[in-house]
Amino acid sequence: MEVFDQMIKVAINSLPLKSGHKTRGIGTYTRSLLSSLNKRIDVKIQEFSQISEVKNADLIHFPFFDLFQRTLPPKRKFPTVVTVYDTTPLLFPEHYPPGFRGKVNLFFQKKALRGVDAVITVSDVSKGDISKYLGVNTGKIYPIHLAPADHFKVLNDKKLLNGLKKKYRLPENFALYMGSVNWNKNLINLAQACVEEGIDLVLAGKDFEDRSKLDHPERKNYREFLQKFSDDPKVHILGFIPGEELVGIVNLANVTLLPSFYEGFGLPILESQICGTPVITSNASSMPEVAGEGALLVNPYEVGSIRSALRKIFDERDASSSLVKKGFENVKKFSWEKTAEQTVDVYKRVLNK
Repeated sequence: MEVFDQMIKVAINSLPLKSGHKTRGIGTYTRSLLSSLNKRIDVKIQEFSQISEVKNADLIHFPFFDLFQRTLPPKRKFPTVVTVYDTTPLLFPEHYPPGFRGKVNLFFQKKALRGVDAVITVSDVSKGDISKYLGVNTGKIYPIHLAPADHFKVLNDKKLLNGLKKKYRLPENFALYMGSVNWNKNLINLAQACVEEGIDLVLAGKDFEDRSKLDHPERKNYREFLQKFSDDPKVHILGFIPGEELVGIVNLANVTLLPSFYEGFGLPILESQICGTPVITSNASSMPEVAGEGALLVNPYEVGSIRSALRKIFDERDASSSLVKKGFENVKKFSWEKTAEQTVDVYKRVLNK
């Protein structure tokens, strides 16, 4: 294979940092990847919003892919890499109805995706799903794990933590969920498990602030969640929390809950492990791959399974401490430097074709 002795010029689409995605996983990925790549001496990064802005690049990288919106130009002048996180809506179409326009867009998106030079995804599970549901040859799909952002860490500043407790009126002991309100997040079952166990549940995420369009089919599950739990004294909906403060809340939590029906990756698992917070997550899709031995795995479809795991965390101190230690060991395997290194390896493979 040719050895690169010059800098690779990469144009990366930074739209996720300027849209509603900036506070979600796609924004986190794009921001962290750009930061890590910019520290390297073997790549020169230029950001773009429109493909017409790219004038001098060795390749272009779209760090996002929407199944039902046309985010990928059908024709490109440069070798192209695309990051696809997961295919959740195609696995569970009854919960993510695309409508006629969405189906048309999916047709063109699949066609455009099959024409790119490489697809990066975030787990081995997603690699298989992308091949199966989007028709991409497995030989050009590269699973590259994500990592927690640098500001996630153990905090020992008692004054800071007590200040956050007061500011957000947090209970002394609580389970934490952070993320979106999509169906796959399993909000109803995780809330039901906490309420039945008498455990306070704190929910953080910008999506919780938007209570419009609750009649939309994709928001049916969130509407049901609100009807059932919005007035429950054990359920505390915080909405968006700035990054540094969110780290503090993760540190304060007794456990992080991510018992999703499906995840392409599951970044809150690692964000919690590196903060020394125990994790309960699902035995499904990518979550065991990400969590390693540093989490309790549950059946997401059974409230009783989630309840049993909660009891173990809250009632058995040794079990909780053991999970924290295993979590610290597991998260050592993930870093943005490693993610950037593997991403550059994909760039080199594409340019060596």
